[in-house]
Amino acid sequence: MPLVSIVRDMSVDYPANGEHSPPARFPETPFPIAAVGTNTVYGLVREALRSAGADEASFGTPGWNPLGEWIMTGERVFILPNLVVNRRANESESDFFGKCTHGSVVRPVLDYAVRATGGADRVKFGNAALQSCDYGSVAEASGMSAVGAFYKAQTGVEVGPRDLRGVVTDWTPYGALLHRREQNLEDIVLVDLGRESLLEPFYQNGSRVEVRVSDYDHREIDRYHGHGRHVYAVHRAVLEADTIISVPKLKTHEKVGITCAIKGTVGAIARKEFLAHHRRGGPDHHGDEYPSSTLIHNLASSVADRVSTLSTGVASNVVRIAGKALYKALRMGPTGIMAGAWHGNDTAWRMALDIARILRYARTDGTLAPEPQRKHLVFIDGVVGGEGEGPVYPTGRKAGVVIFGTDPVWTDYVAAHVIGFDPEAIPLIQRATTTMTFPATDASIDDLDVVVSGRTIDVRDAHKVLDHGFTPPKGWRGWVELHDGPRTLPQDDSAIRA
Repeated sequence: MPLVSIVRDMSVDYPANGEHSPPARFPETPFPIAAVGTNTVYGLVREALRSAGADEASFGTPGWNPLGEWIMTGERVFILPNLVVNRRANESESDFFGKCTHGSVVRPVLDYAVRATGGADRVKFGNAALQSCDYGSVAEASGMSAVGAFYKAQTGVEVGPRDLRGVVTDWTPYGALLHRREQNLEDIVLVDLGRESLLEPFYQNGSRVEVRVSDYDHREIDRYHGHGRHVYAVHRAVLEADTIISVPKLKTHEKVGITCAIKGTVGAIARKEFLAHHRRGGPDHHGDEYPSSTLIHNLASSVADRVSTLSTGVASNVVRIAGKALYKALRMGPTGIMAGAWHGNDTAWRMALDIARILRYARTDGTLAPEPQRKHLVFIDGVVGGEGEGPVYPTGRKAGVVIFGTDPVWTDYVAAHVIGFDPEAIPLIQRATTTMTFPATDASIDDLDVVVSGRTIDVRDAHKVLDHGFTPPKGWRGWVELHDGPRTLPQDDSAIRA
């Protein structure tokens, strides 16, 4: 039975000094810690658990174990924050905090997970950021490095942050590719959803399917997706866990609407060239890269295809920079849409939901079990959320919110309401609640309990938590906002097959 607990305190801020211990010792601290810090966010995470009624009888005692209902002693836990990419030179601190999970939220989640498992050696955290991300920089700026260093000093255990990427690239500010290297190859588990992939309907009418992911060789992605074959490269550390705890941002997403727990599972994918973000071209050519095709849009798409196959040489980078400049120019302005950044993207939600299902059912050898293999809890960091052009270029929005949920699908459903979005207008969420093989959830909306500061509410009132809703990405404006009328989702599978 899914439970979602929402707490809000606008006086809470991320600690500025990297000290993520709470301002006062709590009786349930998982191991002796002398340090007392300035992390007021810690108390908000703690309150989200208390308001959920977690281990209610023991609250306020040394024996309080709020995650013990879901995590057993001796089990393994992997904590999956959202570290999308490092801070840009011209990016404000607020905007950076609006796109990346903060360590002050991960720290209490880590503490309570350690308490539930019985030891720091049973818990790890990290993610696979963008291939171009300077992981050391983003880990430092988000406070993740400080959390890892604290745990190392207190317990002797390396809990993270762990870089799960299989491919890392270096780029100039102008878009020239300097270097590409592979890592963690021995930790990659290939999982093939086959005909059960939500991408499979694209391949059933015999037409050519051109799925794409920006900055990756499109010839590579064709190796992993085809009729009856849909392969994802998952990092082994995530699959070895008995419980995954997602700690995403409360953030908008230009391709799928919002990027909370379900979309955040992409952080478990070690190689991004296995991901389908959009289909080349416009709807008139069986694509969803942009709403309507023009000569210049089609040219930019063709150039993007070409530059993704080039080397790191000077001539290649001249073409690459010119192609990126054209693509960027077409994305400017209130109606500039490229790369599937709109509500008609019928590809990215399928990919993300595929991954959420894999994380629930995949064994460590890459095969799919008939029954769920691990649990999936969620803590959404909305102390500062991200609105507008997320996930990479959001505007930071102080919201003072932490959301705890026991089911990723229904937590996202509630989170959409919180920011003023209609979950029925977001295919990623709406389709996640429907019947399918390897379902992402076994629950229905009738099973959902929503509490705000311990008070049960109707989910339709969750938007009242904030003073006003988040600004959607430009490709979703006028589509995703809560309203009273019916919605017609982008093409369904029957239309694809027709």
